[in-house]
Amino acid sequence: MSDAREAAATLASRIYGRLREDVIAGVLPPGSKLALDRLRSQYGIGMTPLREALYRLSATLLVEAHDQRGFRVAALNLAHFEQVLSTRERLETLMLEDSIRAGDAAWLRQVAEAHDRLQALPMYAARDGSVLNLVWRQAHQDFHYQTLSGSRHFLQDMFHQLLWDHWSRYRNLLRPPPLEEAVLKQDHARLTEAILARDAEMAVLILRRHIRHGAAAIMAVLQRE
Repeated sequence: MSDAREAAATLASRIYGRLREDVIAGVLPPGSKLALDRLRSQYGIGMTPLREALYRLSATLLVEAHDQRGFRVAALNLAHFEQVLSTRERLETLMLEDSIRAGDAAWLRQVAEAHDRLQALPMYAARDGSVLNLVWRQAHQDFHYQTLSGSRHFLQDMFHQLLWDHWSRYRNLLRPPPLEEAVLKQDHARLTEAILARDAEMAVLILRRHIRHGAAAIMAVLQRE
C-alpha cells in the first residue's frame, strides 16, 4: 500500500471511530439524518473518507444507509433491544462455557486480577447514583472481556463488540434508574468464584441473571416511552 493510500485508510478509520463514539454517546441522536456537508465541516474531513467511514459504520447497524436518501442514525425501540438482549445472552454464555473449558491458568489469573481492579473502584461518581464513574465503566467492560477471553474467536469477538456497542447506546441515551452497586458487586464476585472453580453451569446462570438485571431497567424505560 502506498503512503497516500495508507494515510487515507488511517484517516477513514479515525473518523469511523469518532462517528461510532458519537452515535453510542448520543451526540448524533437516534433517527437523525446525517447531512454529509455538515459532518464534513464538523469533523474536518473530506467527502471520500467520510462516506467510507459511514458505509463502514452502517455495517454495524448503528447507522442506516439508504441509496437515495443518504445516512441516518438508527432509531431505538423495544423490539430491537430485545434482539440485542437475546443475542448478547446467547453469545456471552457460549463464550463463557468455551472459556471455562479451554482457558489456562494465565486466563484464570487475568480474570481474578480484572475482578480485583473492578471491585476496588466506586461505581458512581455521584452519591445519588446519577453519574457513572468512567474509570469503573472501563474496568467493568474489561472484566467482562476477560471472563470471555479464555477461548476467543475472531467472529465471536466482532459480534460481541457490536452487541456491547448497541447495549451501551441504549444505556447512555435512555439513562435508566441507577442499579444497586452492592448487587452488582455480589454478581461479579460470584461470577469470578464460579469461573475460578471452573463451574460452567453456575457461571452461566450467574451471567444470564446479571445480563437480565441490567436489561430490566432499560426495558422499563423503553416500555414507558
